[in-house]
Amino acid sequence: MGFFYSLLSSAAFGLIPLFSLPLMAQGLSPATVLFYRFFIATVVLGLFLIFRGERFYTSGRNLLKLAGMSLMYTLAALLFIEAFTHLPSGVVATLQFSYPVMVMLIMTAFYHERFSWITAVAVVLAIAGVYLLSNGSPAGGGPAGSAAGINAFGLMLALSSAVCNAIYITSIYAARITNVTGLMLTFYVMAFGALCSLVNSLASGTFQLLSSWKELALALLLAVITAVISNYTLILAVQRIGSTLTSVLGVLEPVTAVIVGILVFKEPFSLPLLLGIVLIAASVVLIMLGGHIRLLLARRKAAKLDIPPSN
Repeated sequence: MGFFYSLLSSAAFGLIPLFSLPLMAQGLSPATVLFYRFFIATVVLGLFLIFRGERFYTSGRNLLKLAGMSLMYTLAALLFIEAFTHLPSGVVATLQFSYPVMVMLIMTAFYHERFSWITAVAVVLAIAGVYLLSNGSPAGGGPAGSAAGINAFGLMLALSSAVCNAIYITSIYAARITNVTGLMLTFYVMAFGALCSLVNSLASGTFQLLSSWKELALALLLAVITAVISNYTLILAVQRIGSTLTSVLGVLEPVTAVIVGILVFKEPFSLPLLLGIVLIAASVVLIMLGGHIRLLLARRKAAKLDIPPSN
């Protein structure tokens, strides 16, 4: 079941464009769309936690850490959705999916992780993939202007989203929050994210109430599928098959977004886009399997020398 949960989680994350783009087409701002996604997810997760009998209490210090983490998560989500208006959704999802490579670079720079040849190859593959996507992707649904200009701005938004997501992931490691389950952490991140999104939309004057049953249905699907189901099945997958394999299977996320973009939104597709997606996905898989690759090479080297490999 672990494989099923992992694939379901990745596919659910990849469906974000399917529900968010129609909401923005109805006139809702990205910040407003995020507010409804986070707010509804907070309510659903809260009810689920009450049903499970979990306590909501945590220390004030933990709440401050969670608020800081949520700020980066919300910013990553806002830049991600904003990028949809400038680039095809599948391209945006693939660029954002490069965040594991950025996590490795951050861990190397600030937490003394070893920079190995595997990391170097992954970085080169990711850069090559970004280059192909930026040169092979036409403009998305953004405002009028030159395709190159729109693509450059969309590229910046998507990569900035990946950086913010990488900082969020790294902060989970650095904050060392105790006595908080994965599901409870998700609840607090969604709750703080809803607050940040509401303040942002109100301050910018872009907040809008849902005005039709269609918008309500889209908002519910966006929250339940891409926030609640995706995160809960992610936790279930990690518990059953481990974080490394779950992360590798996460490659289905940009693949799902690309398929949705082509079939639902009639987004163009080309060979450079395909190669770019493959290169970025390969770089992420390489990062995730780096430890296993190094261990396998060490064992082979030890076997040739007839020396037992050290742990």
